[in-house]
Amino acid sequence: MDREQSILEIKKIIRYEFSKLLENIEGDFGDNYSKKNRNFILNQLDEETVASMVFVSSFESKSGNAMEACAKKIARLRYGKENVPNVINMTGHPINVSNSDDKTQIIATHVDMTNPQLQGKIDEFMKSHKAKGKSNPSTLNSREMQKLYNLGSEYITREVHTKPVDLTFFDGSTWHMMEIKAGGDLDSSNAPSNIIKLLTEYTGMHSQNCRAYFATLYNKDGEGNMFKGCVKSYLSYPDCFLIGSQFWNKILPSGITFAEFCKIYREVLVELDLNNRIRALIYKYGKKQ
Repeated sequence: MDREQSILEIKKIIRYEFSKLLENIEGDFGDNYSKKNRNFILNQLDEETVASMVFVSSFESKSGNAMEACAKKIARLRYGKENVPNVINMTGHPINVSNSDDKTQIIATHVDMTNPQLQGKIDEFMKSHKAKGKSNPSTLNSREMQKLYNLGSEYITREVHTKPVDLTFFDGSTWHMMEIKAGGDLDSSNAPSNIIKLLTEYTGMHSQNCRAYFATLYNKDGEGNMFKGCVKSYLSYPDCFLIGSQFWNKILPSGITFAEFCKIYREVLVELDLNNRIRALIYKYGKKQ
């Protein structure tokens, strides 16, 4: 696929996902506004401010899911659909597992990923590599993570076990698995559970040719700046991270840069008339109902 064709395909993907997003926002805006307006903490503000808050809240929550769906389809442009499958079959033989949801992927494996003992050992493994103070970063790098292969071998069963994963693809020699967050602004209460999820999926893959990453759609600290966050206490940085442009450059077709992708995204939103449609919603509900 040449560069121009890649751009057209990326536009088509973004247009499809964000058209649905805008339709969903417009469809449930009234209900969401009513819920916010029943909140006495918020309804002391003027109606236009509340309506603006409704849009921001709805767009932030829905756009992350839409962009993840875009990422999977874009990865297929680069690596091929067969290498970004809906069902990642790691059993070594044909299985009777289906997944018709084109937005999500699932791992199918003989490793019992929900086994309580395995979960406990993964938790211990994570904690044993946790950073001890700011001057001593996490020791859980890609090489250390390979030790989970042997751990997974202890929990292989005859049954097929499945688990959803954010994005996983095969580049011809290595599987790349990602736990994706919008900006990655996790705190100390939810960072461990996200890393355990990633490590569990990695263990379930049961492959010595697999890399696992914590990935973000954008760099909350500014593109080009060093990513900061609690999750760095649990994974070695930058070895196990794909932040902002690093993530997109990993999946974008050859010849398409992250800067060009951002330009394409903006062009599609202009085509969808996003700003005017949002202004119309805010104007409609930004008055006494």
